[in-house]
Amino acid sequence: MANAIQAVSLFCNREKPEARRALAEARAYLNRRGVRVVSEERVGAAQAAVSFGGDGTLLSAARRAAPHNVPVLGVNLGRLGFLTSTDVANARSVLARLIAGRLEADSRMMLEAQTSQGVPRPGVNDCVIEGTARGRVVRLAVSVNGHALGDYVADGLIVSTPTGSTAYSMAAGGPIATPEMDLLVVTPICPHSLSQRPLLLPASAVIEVRLRPRRPEERLSVSLDGQDHFTLGSADRVVVRRSPARLRILSDGRKPYFDVLRDKLRWGD
Repeated sequence: MANAIQAVSLFCNREKPEARRALAEARAYLNRRGVRVVSEERVGAAQAAVSFGGDGTLLSAARRAAPHNVPVLGVNLGRLGFLTSTDVANARSVLARLIAGRLEADSRMMLEAQTSQGVPRPGVNDCVIEGTARGRVVRLAVSVNGHALGDYVADGLIVSTPTGSTAYSMAAGGPIATPEMDLLVVTPICPHSLSQRPLLLPASAVIEVRLRPRRPEERLSVSLDGQDHFTLGSADRVVVRRSPARLRILSDGRKPYFDVLRDKLRWGD
């Protein structure tokens, strides 16, 4: 970022007192520096957004900021903080670099999910499709660009971005993709098959998922980033594709991605 920042939107995990305190301190600091603080609801009027919390707080802020092309800086107060760029102890110095325009913005692919009757809903990490009945597998008919991929008998299916490849998809056995890549990862959750493995698809792929119900009451639960949830009827379908919006995530550029993998996920240990 080359230009000085004059308006910032602040987000926090309001269930954490320390996050609320950090936000209040950041607001006071920005006010002293003559930077206007805008509300979460008006994030489109900001030049940058800052989240105080863990990865979940950043994901929530990012889904609101990305459609307005507003870059996001994450300050970690959570357990892992894989996506966040700094911690609260260094927040003031990073905020100083932010408003001076001295942070780098990495552009990352997002996805969106849409039912036949709904509007597109954005996701930073992933779209998870699973049955609503606990302990029961579902049969999912999956097609890519209008061509049948096959049926998955599984607990569910994860479609993730490269950013989300280190989240639920990785835990389900999916591959890790570096965040600058543009692709979609399709990972079955506990498939009842020895041959259905995770797939890498081009970012242009349009993935359609339908339930093949075996009982009239069967339904699907669809969630984006584990935060935005909706239910899919037995006659409906969900289409997952690349979002036209992109996440711009801010950092000081000092820590290579593979260092983050080693430090946060114990890669190679």
